[in-house]
Amino acid sequence: MADTSQAPSLTTHAPADPDESALVLGARIRALRKARGLTLTQAASDAELSHSFLSQVERGLERLSMASLFRIARALGTTQQDLLTHDVEVPPRRTGGFQVSRNGAGSPLDAGGGPVTVLAHGSPPFVPMIFEGSFNDQTWWEHAEEEFVFVLEGSLIVAIDDEQFVLGPGDSVHYQGGVRHRWLTKPGETCRVLAVKEAHSPHP
Repeated sequence: MADTSQAPSLTTHAPADPDESALVLGARIRALRKARGLTLTQAASDAELSHSFLSQVERGLERLSMASLFRIARALGTTQQDLLTHDVEVPPRRTGGFQVSRNGAGSPLDAGGGPVTVLAHGSPPFVPMIFEGSFNDQTWWEHAEEEFVFVLEGSLIVAIDDEQFVLGPGDSVHYQGGVRHRWLTKPGETCRVLAVKEAHSPHP
């Protein structure tokens, strides 16, 4: 009989509806806010969001945009990836462990008319995510983590500083941390994008 004492652990994430996913994300946000010693009003003010909206988020009653999640993460001294992938209490990872992510998992996030699906959980060194929808937010993004973007369907315009690149299916771009960038789609168009971001967390 084979020795299975050192067999790697297997975590299977079954499909979850958006409400369940929103509850999990809200619990993570609430736990970290309390750990930071912030009241709901203080955290909402720091994130430039209303007190009532953050309260709804923590109770899993609101679906967040990536921009709102970014503001909440910044106010709590963490990153979007950290909030999306860490459980309130993360169990120790066994050496050689792995995960299987199933198609159809729910999402508490909105990419602009479509969901953001996170494909890794626990404490991964990188976070792959699928974005579906349109992108017309004129906000420029700049974060410490490196990012790789691969277009699965449709067309995505990626602006990096003063340059713009139109990416179609099979095209990709990689930019280092600290690079100013934004995503856009043409009016009335949508796309499906795989983004892999380094899971850098600014707090211990």
